[in-house]
Amino acid sequence: MHRTKQWAIALALAVNTLCAHGAEPLDTPARISARARQSLLAGVALAGQRLVAVGERGIAVYSDDGGKTWMQAKVPVSVMLTALQFITPSKGWAVGHDGAVISTDDGGATWQRRFDGSQANTLMLEGAQRAVDAARAAAGNAASGPAADALTAAENALGDIGAAAKFGPSRPLLAVWFRNEQEGFVAGAYGQLFRTADGGKSWESLAARTGNPDGLHFNAIAAGSGNTLLLAGEGGKVYRSADNGASWKVSGTGYNGHLYGVLASGDVLVAFGFGGHAFRSTDSGATWQALPKVVQRSLVAGSVQPDGSLLIVAQDGRLLRSTDHGKTFAIVQPRSGEPVAGAVLLGGGKVALAGAGGVRVEKL
Repeated sequence: MHRTKQWAIALALAVNTLCAHGAEPLDTPARISARARQSLLAGVALAGQRLVAVGERGIAVYSDDGGKTWMQAKVPVSVMLTALQFITPSKGWAVGHDGAVISTDDGGATWQRRFDGSQANTLMLEGAQRAVDAARAAAGNAASGPAADALTAAENALGDIGAAAKFGPSRPLLAVWFRNEQEGFVAGAYGQLFRTADGGKSWESLAARTGNPDGLHFNAIAAGSGNTLLLAGEGGKVYRSADNGASWKVSGTGYNGHLYGVLASGDVLVAFGFGGHAFRSTDSGATWQALPKVVQRSLVAGSVQPDGSLLIVAQDGRLLRSTDHGKTFAIVQPRSGEPVAGAVLLGGGKVALAGAGGVRVEKL
């Protein structure tokens, strides 16, 4: 049996066991385990010189010696953690299932809960209701036409959010990006997008502004120049905001599958995702061109490097790099192994790969 499938079954059993004993994953701290470093880890990042990774059952681990030895962090939740980002060597954020948002002030050694799916449900419902009210006012007595169609779409979106909220804090967050210690964004499944301007003390839902009435999943969030924000998600869609999230434009790449990331290099955007699909835009997302496939495995994470090159990680651990603003990509790390969910470049020509079995450090 494929290892990731084994993990999924084990995780489902673990969650069922917790619920059977009356414990909620959002209220249950991650269990300290000697095997934490060998868990499925979905994201890895640098906190200064420290490596920090997060993953299944709320596990977070950190290493101060380049990945040779690891310590497990204290985390107040036991949900799957999906992504993380460090703003400074001490301040970082992570997101996960059940709408969990956690933060650290000590480089990933201890974490605190800042947001969860119950709060997310409330904000999503309030935002969807405001969208319905605005659409109803715009439609007036119109029985047909664009305004009436917009009202129907808003009402359907409100109904979908209400139905999902009945299941409690069940929707995962999949992406996090903070501009500074106060202002940040988290995004995830079913069109969730939230913003904080006060370091996580309060949040607002931006979901109704994104032009995503069907609640398609947002898989990644990234920043462009100035106040530009980018979302990549389900249905081959890329969402772009030039005003820090106040309004959004939606563009289709011509692909109907999942996009797992989007990178900005000036006005050039590169989106990538399932099955090795990648697309390039030279007009800020107005139009897209499919790039030749370099690998057949899904492209799961990427980053813009300090030298301006683009790095994309394939699910099997291969690394693809572009030095011409995404016109062409070449494989710079040919090794394949355990499934990979995230990566970060280290000094000395090394890379840390997070996935099934933990984090492994390899030379480029």
